[in-house]
Parts: sequence; structure tokens; C-alpha cells
Amino acid sequence: MATKRRILFLCLTLACFFGLIAIFIVDGYMGIYDTVYVTAGEYEQEISPDYWQGQRRGFAYPFHIGAKWGEPVHFRYEIDNRRFSTYSTAVEVTVWKSNEKVIDLFSQDISVAAFDKVTMDWTLPAQELEKAGLEIGEYTVKIKRGEVELERGIVLGFRSPEEPVYPKPVPAPPR
Repeated sequence: MATKRRILFLCLTLACFFGLIAIFIVDGYMGIYDTVYVTAGEYEQEISPDYWQGQRRGFAYPFHIGAKWGEPVHFRYEIDNRRFSTYSTAVEVTVWKSNEKVIDLFSQDISVAAFDKVTMDWTLPAQELEKAGLEIGEYTVKIKRGEVELERGIVLGFRSPEEPVYPKPVPAPPR
């Protein structure tokens, strides 16, 4: 009788242990994840969902990207639905300067099936900024997904085409 109880308790303990492991795995995987890819010049930069979660908690800085004035900046936005239901929302992308909206870049209503991904592409042509009477400087690209969602902010720092992409190396001082 005592061995039956021990085996029963062992089975219950193992079931609880594996249940907890399964809960952590499902909890870490389930949800809506969005990733932004920004191509300025020859370089593509990825802004992962982990970055946005840090921004939501208040300890991440805006993501800065350098671009040359006069060259287009390409964006690719991927929404990954890891839920059992369809996810529908509106995606709006705008450009801001000094807390004033300058340009609407992209707007679309999307629907993502369960455990599926949707990718959207758009380009920020420099001619649009020039038409709006804007100059070289920093602009914020805000991606808003839904009404309640936190706005994703990407700071685009435009510089003169004559400026190098990276600062020139400083020679070592003489000994």
C-alpha cells in the first residue's frame, strides 16, 4: 500500500513539473510580435520585439538610424500572430518633427490568421520631405498598431550627402 502511494505521489509530482514547464514554454511563445527592418543606404537594421518590450517598460531609448539626405529609406514591418485566433488591426505610419506630424507614410487595415505572419513594405522618399519644406535633421517615424498599442518610435537622423557614414578615424598623437 505504501509503495502505491509513493508511486502515485511521484506521478503527481512529475505531472505538475511537466505542466509548469509547458506553461512557461507556451507563455513565452504566445502573443503578437512585431519586427521592423529599416534599410538606409546599404545597411539593413532589425528592430526586434524585445526592443519594443524594453521601451514599453520605460528603459529603452528611441532607436536611431542614420541616413543620407536625398536617399530613400525603406521599411519592412512584420507582424507575427502566435495566438489561436485571428488578429485584426489598423497600422498607421507617420513622420514627425518637433512633436508635429509632417507626413503620413502608410495606412492599412490588416488581418493575420492564427499562427501566421504578415509583412508590409513602404519607403520614405527624401523628395516627400523636401516637398514639405523640411531640411536635414532628425525625424521620428511612428508606427502605431491599433488604438491601445504603444507607438513605436524610430529616429531618422538625416545628414548631408557629403558627410561620411562613419566618422573619419583620428590619427594617433605623436609620441
